[in-house]
Amino acid sequence: MARNLFNDGPYVDIPITLPSTYTTTTIVPLWPAAAFTPVFANDPKAGKIYCVRAGGTIVMSVNTCTLIITPKYGTGGTALGASTAQTLPVMAAGIWTLEAELVFTFIGTGAASKCYLIGKFCCAGTIATPGAGTVIPFGGTLATVTSDALANVEINTTLGGTTGSPVLGTVFAYIFSRN
Repeated sequence: MARNLFNDGPYVDIPITLPSTYTTTTIVPLWPAAAFTPVFANDPKAGKIYCVRAGGTIVMSVNTCTLIITPKYGTGGTALGASTAQTLPVMAAGIWTLEAELVFTFIGTGAASKCYLIGKFCCAGTIATPGAGTVIPFGGTLATVTSDALANVEINTTLGGTTGSPVLGTVFAYIFSRN
């Protein structure tokens, strides 16, 4: 018999007001992680899986640029494995989606818990080109974190190569647990 997959908290509504878009070339979170993708204190258990889902808009109207995805556990916290720099094409208007799973492998006291995150960022490639699309995998680094304090999953992006052209905006972001 198959295992039932009942989704579990944390229960946080998606943003009603969109977080602001940005055009900077410095590392910036895609959304306010503390508000929309929290991991509550003492909720992680060994084997627990948290799923992060997000989506938004992307405009690359003038120049191509590179994108790096850097996930962290906690606001500005422990790095979970950055992606390689991926060149994005010029696109007048596009959408992006993000999926990631955070898995706890060991629960210790204080800053002794172990987890890893694996995910992907997907957006359009060169418009009107068959089979074009951009998938940027990220994560995969086993990290030592604190599981007995409030934290969050923060997904950061860095746009490189140009300023003023790229615009990233988040429409929704949420987290839930599979088990």
